[in-house]
Amino acid sequence: MIPNPRVIAVGLLVASGLVLTACGGSDQPQAQVPMLPATGSSAATSGAATTSADPGQPRERLDMTNDELNALYDQFNQCLSANGLPKGKPTGGSGASPTVIPPDIESRARAACKSKDPLPPWELDASNPHGADFVHAVVQCLRAKGVRYVDEEPPQGGRYVFSFGGANNDSDSISKGLQYTPDCEKQVAGQGIGH
Repeated sequence: MIPNPRVIAVGLLVASGLVLTACGGSDQPQAQVPMLPATGSSAATSGAATTSADPGQPRERLDMTNDELNALYDQFNQCLSANGLPKGKPTGGSGASPTVIPPDIESRARAACKSKDPLPPWELDASNPHGADFVHAVVQCLRAKGVRYVDEEPPQGGRYVFSFGGANNDSDSISKGLQYTPDCEKQVAGQGIGH
C-alpha cells in the first residue's frame, strides 16, 4: 500500500537523516535532509522525468486536501493490490523487519498500475521547463518567512524537491518549513511562476 506521500515523506526523510548521522564514518558528504517533495511523492526511483505519461494519468494539485490525495492514492493502491502487492497493515510477525516483496512481482504490479500512479503537481513536475523556477521562488518565500535552512535539490522521482534543516537537521527550520510550504506554494503559483 502506498500511503499519502505528504504524511510519510517528512518522517522518512527525518529518520533517514538520523540514521545517516548515527552511522557516520563515510567519506562521502551527507545529503541535506529532510527533503520535502512539497506536496507529495510516489516512490523516488529516478530524478529523470518521463515524457510518456498517460494522458489519463491522475495528477496531484497544489491545492489538494489530504482527503483528496488519499483518494487519488487509494485508486493506485487498489490497483497494486489487485496485481499482487499486499495492502493494508501487516499482520502477524514480530515487526522486527519489513516484508520483502520479490522485485519481479513489484515491477509487474507497478507496470500494470502506471496509468493510476499520480503524477506530481505540474509546478513540481521535473518535465516542466519552469519547475525549477517555481522551486526557487518557493525556497525564497520560505527564507523570507524565517526558514533558515532550506535548499533546492535536484529532481527526485520525477519531481522537483527542496530540503529543510541543513546538515544538522535544524528542527526550527524543519518545523517552519512544513508550516509555511503550502502557503508559499500557493503564493508562488498565484504569481504564475512554474506554469
